[in-house]
Amino acid sequence: MPQRHIDLNRCLFHYTNISCSRCQDICPQQAITNREIDAEKCDNCGLCTAICPTGAIQSDSDYDAALTATQKLTPQVLMCRKVSPAGMPCLGALNRRLLWALAENQPLSIDTSRCAACNPAVAKWLDTEIAACNEALQAAGKPLLKLVHVKETAPAPTPVARRSFFRSLFHAAADTATEIAEAQTQRQYAFDPVIWLEKQAASPCALFPGMTVQASCTACGLCTMLCPEKALAICNTETGKALTFNPVKCTACGLCINNCPQTALRLQPLFDGQMQFSLQKG
Repeated sequence: MPQRHIDLNRCLFHYTNISCSRCQDICPQQAITNREIDAEKCDNCGLCTAICPTGAIQSDSDYDAALTATQKLTPQVLMCRKVSPAGMPCLGALNRRLLWALAENQPLSIDTSRCAACNPAVAKWLDTEIAACNEALQAAGKPLLKLVHVKETAPAPTPVARRSFFRSLFHAAADTATEIAEAQTQRQYAFDPVIWLEKQAASPCALFPGMTVQASCTACGLCTMLCPEKALAICNTETGKALTFNPVKCTACGLCINNCPQTALRLQPLFDGQMQFSLQKG
């Protein structure tokens, strides 16, 4: 049974002037209500992980390890566990920015051929995210994501010599005991896509949000304190203070714009290249 829960310390619900129900809205199983995940309904598709702006979804899926394993493949291929035991539990946890980070420096293939039959909501989500990523890749002159169908391969049976039969039996019993012990240990992984993007040194592009700052800004710094991903910072320049904006860290959660005392901040759907804004003296 999937083990997922929402880290309320990271969830946006406890901030003022903000309302977020993205995980609840996207869940195809209607397993999320009032920031609680019903384990009986949850199918571990990962869509809540893909859309959460603060990395508040914790689960028994180690997405960081799965994405890192993909990078080590030649060529890179994203697969689910129905194709390979080393694949992701479900490809639903992917979003356009993660795809961009994987495909930015080397070609990337993805096997979504089983998604429509397995989980139509995941298939629809991936179609949208792959299309958006391909548009950005094309604009950057990079190879587009390639859709592939990877054949499932059954492991070949290993013949056991008669003389080693009892030795194999002993090791099998020991392995079974280890598996039982591991099954009783429930591991929980916190996966924040922004942290993973930072580790990859992903380049900002039109897949990330942009920002504008109005002249009414007084450099009070409230936005820098509120931003859960630390996408904003105030620095000193030769001409005075400036607000720096990191689009790779920004998830467009809305905390900064909804709590700015001067209503000076505006989020833009597409990053336009500006990452520093001169400010008035506070």
